[in-house]
Amino acid sequence: MASLTKDSQIILVGAGVFGLSNALHLAKNGYKNIKVFDRLDMEANHYTFLEGADTASGDMNKIFRAQYAEKKHYQDLAFQAFDVWQQWNRDITLLPPSEASKYTDLRVLDLCGMLRLDDQLGWEEQASRENYKNEGIGSLRYDVNNEEDIKRANACGLGYKMKFAQDLKSKIPELEGALDSTSGVLYASRACQYAKYLCETMGVKFILGDQKGTFSEYVYKDAGNTEVCGIITKDGNKHYADLVVINSGPWSTSLVPELDGINEGTAGNIVTFKIPESRKDLRMKYSAENFPIVGWKNGHSREHDYLAGMFMFPIIEPEGYMKMIIRQTKYTNPVKLDNGRVVSIPKTANSDPPFQYLTKHIMKQVRQWLNVFFPDLVEAGLKFESKILWYTDTINNDYIYDFVPNKKGLFVACGGSGHAFKMLPVLGQFLVDKIEGRENFYTDLFKWRYSKDFEKDPNGLREGLNGGRRYDIQEISDPEDYKIFPLKAKL
Repeated sequence: MASLTKDSQIILVGAGVFGLSNALHLAKNGYKNIKVFDRLDMEANHYTFLEGADTASGDMNKIFRAQYAEKKHYQDLAFQAFDVWQQWNRDITLLPPSEASKYTDLRVLDLCGMLRLDDQLGWEEQASRENYKNEGIGSLRYDVNNEEDIKRANACGLGYKMKFAQDLKSKIPELEGALDSTSGVLYASRACQYAKYLCETMGVKFILGDQKGTFSEYVYKDAGNTEVCGIITKDGNKHYADLVVINSGPWSTSLVPELDGINEGTAGNIVTFKIPESRKDLRMKYSAENFPIVGWKNGHSREHDYLAGMFMFPIIEPEGYMKMIIRQTKYTNPVKLDNGRVVSIPKTANSDPPFQYLTKHIMKQVRQWLNVFFPDLVEAGLKFESKILWYTDTINNDYIYDFVPNKKGLFVACGGSGHAFKMLPVLGQFLVDKIEGRENFYTDLFKWRYSKDFEKDPNGLREGLNGGRRYDIQEISDPEDYKIFPLKAKL
């Protein structure tokens, strides 16, 4: 976009992963007038749902992994981000005391490793192993059924993490999988706070909160509403800009209806529980030092087909929480817009009325998983809570970074598809590339496309919003469903 200069006014709507990364890269490349708007007060909620955040970015923790099967270009991008995450781990320890006091711990990445387990070896795992081998880092993966790998893991101090898989084989004899020592936990709220701090040191302005930070409508230059020149916020104030970038996660399609069909807001199911300080044994066992991320994605075994997919994270200190992601149906919330389109818009704990209970089906799965994988947590009688974090799925799981067709001055950066957070340090470079006219493999990969351009639809966007994924037709759980107890019957 040749009309933009370093002095141009740029507005970013959304202060999550995409907004932070975009602001960071714009500022690093010399753009001086950047404003980021968000409906949530990230200063108050510290980017965590424990304190009121309700977006996918506002989380306790996320997974860093570079495993992408046949999509090696994403593996390469993840390792680019990995270098920056490591640098941030070093730099954050050098913060002045006044800034460091805002963080519960001065780390953003913990390479605790990840056990990817299944009851059969799928093609994705085989492809990932081959990629690592070709990159010369195959030795950083440890097969749970390979005696030599088990010995190597023990020699590297990873034996306790491998032991979890060995113990599990007594319940699932056909267990397959590997420990990937290049994977780990990203402490999401800390990472977002630190990225925001870096942006502010370079002059980025953040306008946050319900009234002054909430997008209401666009300001247009022309009567035909084809050229955007700013936004109006909920308080009625107009904010003018040479470029408006919508990076609002699952809310993006409601702000840019043209995304309908290629980008959709969907609900992710999360269960959390706090391990009390009195259970030091469990806190030690499930610490990142001793416990990896455990991922289970069922293959085709009839015996264990009740277990679909989940991730369990190590305990996050000093808060003492563990988190489980249930990888099943991601539900939608259809809402009719003023223009007649129906899109999925998040309904969260901050909605009126609040909404956070999972479906009965999901909570049944939680009980089954815990009884099979983590019986000591069940016996501890912990209090279980749930959160619905709204993600954004694209029709092909690629991000979207491009100008909106037939709308001058409007750009979208969205479509995390469950794998954007790890890319926070690098995503914004593609916004800079696009506005400065540089094309490359990734700008082509992330360019605007239409639903008809795709043969496959892995996330079901073509099913529409009147199908079985609507949250309002599900059987929602109640407080009784959150009582986790030992299951006596065979699963």
